[in-house]
Amino acid sequence: MSEEFIFEDQRSMRLTHYVMAERLMQVEAYKIMEEYRSNNEYVVLGFMLEDGFKGYHNFTDSELIAEYIDGAEDKWYSLLEDRKLPWGIHGDDPMVQLIEDEAGELEQAAMKARSTL
Repeated sequence: MSEEFIFEDQRSMRLTHYVMAERLMQVEAYKIMEEYRSNNEYVVLGFMLEDGFKGYHNFTDSELIAEYIDGAEDKWYSLLEDRKLPWGIHGDDPMVQLIEDEAGELEQAAMKARSTL
């Protein structure tokens, strides 16, 4: 079963509810881990627990989109580019296909270059 796209981000990635929730979780997890590494504190986690955070997968589409465009989109891409995501990209994320396509193109170019030597 395929989920419908609910948002197209600044990089023309068409995202489902599930993929957006996963990206938001990665950003929040990174913030929590980084906060502990640098300050030995868990303020972000404390706010989430104190306020009874319902979880990104339980957000409405409009809540997810608002949270995502309020800084999480840029942060997620920054973490991706810096190879600092706390865990791998979800398999349904369109970035997976893009990364695989780029890797395939690079491999094909390398094979072509090797065959001309």
